[in-house]
Amino acid sequence: MGQTAFERIAARVRDVGAPVVLGLDPRPDRMPPSFRDGVDGVRRFHSRLLELIGDLVVAVKPQIAFFEAFGEDGLRAWADTCALVKERDLVVIGDVKRGDIGSTAEAYAKVHFRWADILTVHPLLGDDSIEPFLRPCRDEGKGIFLLCATSNPGWSRFQAIEDRDGVPLWARIAEAIEEWNASCPSHAGYGPVGAVVGATHPEILARVRELAPSAWLLLPGVGAQGATIEEVLSACDTNGLGALVPVSRGIASCFDPEDPDWETKVRQGAEALVAAARKPVDAHRSED
Repeated sequence: MGQTAFERIAARVRDVGAPVVLGLDPRPDRMPPSFRDGVDGVRRFHSRLLELIGDLVVAVKPQIAFFEAFGEDGLRAWADTCALVKERDLVVIGDVKRGDIGSTAEAYAKVHFRWADILTVHPLLGDDSIEPFLRPCRDEGKGIFLLCATSNPGWSRFQAIEDRDGVPLWARIAEAIEEWNASCPSHAGYGPVGAVVGATHPEILARVRELAPSAWLLLPGVGAQGATIEEVLSACDTNGLGALVPVSRGIASCFDPEDPDWETKVRQGAEALVAAARKPVDAHRSED
């Protein structure tokens, strides 16, 4: 086994200097007119985005639901997009949010790890639902991000429920992540099981970092949902590792689709995000 998925991400973070992840949520109405010819347009648009800004991001996170909306051809476009990302030697974070019991979880892991290096997973069905995803992490260098405290408005109805000891569900998930990582190989102090924590919850983010110091954190919510990069990158360690900021609309849709100069806008938007991310990472490093 060569480098694990998270080792490759760590190397990219060191090279780029900022932990920005490109999110791909293909919506034709947000693409330039020349790309609005169905799944072929999606493929070409994603290929062009990677040409424009692939050097600025550390991984790419395609969201499978937007591909599934195109039907059978959309799943082919999903596979093609993952292949395009891998051709550029970037890690694919498959945003699939799967989770089920026993053999069904095994099937999910088998099919989605065919294309992705890291998957987003629901943890609520417990250990037996996670084990099928852990085996490829141990044996093949794959990774998973477990939903912990998400960034959507209704997150707290269930994720913030406290048990008889007064501990919220999100904290129990963070504790479990630390346990699962203890059963897996680690690199630079991090295991293959990470946590999805909304960048909109800075206090929870700090606590999850305490409860799961071995977890990479995926921090959605920067930009369109109101959080700033400066607020969340305190979760990085003094080497700038341990936290990733996925951005979709702030890069792939940061332009007027009718603007003939959209490519310049995409490049400028990505450069601005990376520059903003480098500042808190550099400041955090200087504190060491």
